[in-house]
Amino acid sequence: MNRCLYRLGVDVGGSHITCALIDSATCQILHDRVLRADIHTHGESDAILTEFTEVIKRSAGDFLTSTATIGFAFPGPFDYEQGICLIPPELTKYENLFGVNIKTELTRRLGFQGTMHFMNDAACFAIGEHRMGGARGSKRTLALAIGTGFGSTFLAEGRPIILGPTVPKDGMLWHVPYNGDIADETFSSRGLIKAWKAVTGETINGVKELDDLARAGDQRALAVFENWGAQMAECLTPWLYACNVDTIVLGGNIAKAREWFVPALKSGIGGNIRVTPAELGESAQMIGAALIG
Repeated sequence: MNRCLYRLGVDVGGSHITCALIDSATCQILHDRVLRADIHTHGESDAILTEFTEVIKRSAGDFLTSTATIGFAFPGPFDYEQGICLIPPELTKYENLFGVNIKTELTRRLGFQGTMHFMNDAACFAIGEHRMGGARGSKRTLALAIGTGFGSTFLAEGRPIILGPTVPKDGMLWHVPYNGDIADETFSSRGLIKAWKAVTGETINGVKELDDLARAGDQRALAVFENWGAQMAECLTPWLYACNVDTIVLGGNIAKAREWFVPALKSGIGGNIRVTPAELGESAQMIGAALIG
């Protein structure tokens, strides 16, 4: 049987995994082979690996024997080359997988004869959006996944850039110094919540509440978003020009409120850099993961 017919993409979340079988020729997801399942992330390593194995088997079914690669979008810390989980116990997710070679374990449990790859989930999102989504046609891309944190990946011709003078350390922006701290403290949901409190003295529960206020015409909320977009431009601009970025693709939950901050972001960065929303949702990570290697 032709083992090159399919690729399997696996998106590992904080409480679940989602698997999708993808046609190698077209990169299209076979929607009847998409499966999402809850994972007991605080369980023992053997139990978690058993759950992973069963979900992958159910998603791939009889197509597993004609699957060339299985790619995982996995949160860090992680040794992506070797397939070893390095998420420390204090992060309280997958803590019992610390030090486990997931690549070796799952290859054995599945009896898989193809290749298995791992990559950071933000990078997989970027690759998926470049190949099939909002960043199609881009030569130099910055993909941002903004929510609880400031996820970012730089791409050159669809491949992550993690080294060199044109990108920050590891090709990520979350740790870049900004506003007396690191960028992650400003460009995240907690950053917007703090910005609202600094302006109003009031507490909100999340960004959706701030988005609702903006939609209702609250001028304070609109000003918070506008200033946040201008700050993002200030933080990003040196790296955009160092890397010669032509497209910024925006994903993550905060991107749902993009109409309030993107105009200030565009004004601040200037030039001809395109700012576009992500198009694929969770599918981006699975497509990106499937295309690793």
